[in-house]
Amino acid sequence: MENVLVNLLNGLQLGMLVFLLALGLTLIFGMMDYLNLAHGAFYTAGAYAAYSAARATGSFWLALAVGFMLPALLGALFQYFVLKPLVRRGRSTHLDIALFTLGLSFAVVGSVEILYGVGYESIVPPDYLRGTVSVLGAPYPAYRLFIIALGLAIGLAVWLAIDRSTLGATIRAAVDDHDMTVGMSVNVDRLFALVFGFGAGLAGLAGAVAAPVLSVYSHMGMDILILTLIVVIAGGLGSIMGSFVAALALGLINTFAQAYVPGLESFAMYIFLAAILAFNPGGFFRTARGAG
Repeated sequence: MENVLVNLLNGLQLGMLVFLLALGLTLIFGMMDYLNLAHGAFYTAGAYAAYSAARATGSFWLALAVGFMLPALLGALFQYFVLKPLVRRGRSTHLDIALFTLGLSFAVVGSVEILYGVGYESIVPPDYLRGTVSVLGAPYPAYRLFIIALGLAIGLAVWLAIDRSTLGATIRAAVDDHDMTVGMSVNVDRLFALVFGFGAGLAGLAGAVAAPVLSVYSHMGMDILILTLIVVIAGGLGSIMGSFVAALALGLINTFAQAYVPGLESFAMYIFLAAILAFNPGGFFRTARGAG
């Protein structure tokens, strides 16, 4: 029974980590219609930025802040000065953006290996997050519980901001009717850059948070990108709640498959996606939002 509980918590922890990453891609791909295959590159950039900050200052919390802020800044600049001009020149199909951002991902991998090498690094969390906590009598790492709590808190905050605030209504209006929103004196270009930057920042934060558990290495973004795309598609494009449900389901499936059916975990996520799309092609919570 204790093993089942630990695997359940491990599945929740993996689901929340993937949800943090998928949340940013939900905003970028699901709402703005940018098939951003460089999302994993921002995840990697956030992890290495946090690692560098932690090594320089010794502060775990400052490392998390830097892990969010640097990719957020880079993402906003990338959308405003690179992707937006491509779209305005007519290079706005999914294939164009996907190929361009995939190339950027490989460039980031190469750059990281030049700067940091090909080894594995890590970030040490503070002492009060390094021990174990008793959960229904079973000892469980406090840091993994922290990941679960952080994912839930950020997910709730973003959901409230997008679905229950004036800012969220403005973003949805800009996505659904660009020209009308511009006519209402909203700077849509700047708004989209900020949304893209925030999504990239969430990816970077996920990388920073993952560092003490999964380590920091050059291909980490490429390794987790497919899992993130599956979550966004299975959840329903543009749906925060859908991404949350899909991330939890995928985390639990992956963890229990690894624990009880060794070897199947490599295929479990694809079986999960195929089953969802076979019975509900739009995903768990399909939205009708159009392109940005």
